[in-house]
Amino acid sequence: MKVKIKIPAKINLTLDVLGVKDGYHKISSLVASVNLYDAISLSARKDNEVNISFRGLPVGIGEKDSLAFKAAKLFMDEFSVSGADIEITRAIPAGGGLGGSSADVAGVLLGMKKLYGVSRDMDNLAARLGSDTAYMLKGGYAVLKGRGEKIRSLPEIKKKFYLLIIACDKGVSSGECYAEFDRQGKKYPQRTGGAARLLAEGDTENFLKTLKNDLYLPACEFVPEIRDNVNALILYGAACMTGSGSAVYGIYPDKKTQNQVYKKLYPVYGKRLIKAKTII
Repeated sequence: MKVKIKIPAKINLTLDVLGVKDGYHKISSLVASVNLYDAISLSARKDNEVNISFRGLPVGIGEKDSLAFKAAKLFMDEFSVSGADIEITRAIPAGGGLGGSSADVAGVLLGMKKLYGVSRDMDNLAARLGSDTAYMLKGGYAVLKGRGEKIRSLPEIKKKFYLLIIACDKGVSSGECYAEFDRQGKKYPQRTGGAARLLAEGDTENFLKTLKNDLYLPACEFVPEIRDNVNALILYGAACMTGSGSAVYGIYPDKKTQNQVYKKLYPVYGKRLIKAKTII
C-alpha cells in the first residue's frame, strides 16, 4: 500500500511578538495557506526502520536530522506500528518562513495515520515537534497564539489573494532572529486582531495596510537582501516578510495585477520569483 499526501506552505500576514513566557516567545499571528506544496509518499515496511529521502528543492540538513524523520519515529513509538519508506518532494523553499519543515511533519503524520489506519487526531504529536506544525495539519486562514500551537481557525474568511514570493538563497535561524528581536528591544503595535476582523468584513483595502512582521528588522540583520526584496515589491502594492524570513511576498487582490508585477520583476529575480495564491 502506498499513501500520498500534499501539504501547502503558509504565510504570516501579521506577526506580533508579545513577550517571553517559560523560555518561549509568545506571538499572535494571522496566517494563511498558499498553493506551494510539499508532496509526501509513504509505503509501509515490515520492520521498524524509517527510510526517508528528499527530492526537489534542497533541504539543507541530513535526512535523519529532519523533523520529518523524527515525526515518523514518534508516530511509530506512539502507536507501536512498523516503519515506512518515505519520499518527500519539496517545492516549498527551505529556511524561508514558509513552513516547509512543518509541512513535512504534518504530511508524514497524516500519511502514517492513513497508512496504519489510526483514528486519533495528530494535533498533540504535531505540537511536540514544532510550534506551528499542528496548524499545518489543517491549514487555511487562522490566528495562531502562544508559541503558535494555539489555533483559532477562521473559516468565515473566503478572500483569495494573489502573491509573488521572493525566495532568498540564505535562510534565517528562528532562534537567532528572536534573540536579535530581544536585543533590539523595540515595541510594535499589535495588528493581528484588527487584521483578522478587517479580512472577515471584506475590507481588503484597509486590511492590506495592516500587514506587518515584528521580526522583519531583526531578520534584515542576518540577510540584508530581505529589505531590498520588500522594497522592490512595495513599489507595486502591499508587501511583507513571512515567519522569521527570509522569504518575502507581495500581495494583490487580483490575478491581473499579479501578472503585471511578475513581468516587471522576473528579469531581476528569475526563478526566485514565485507565483502563488492563498487557499481556503
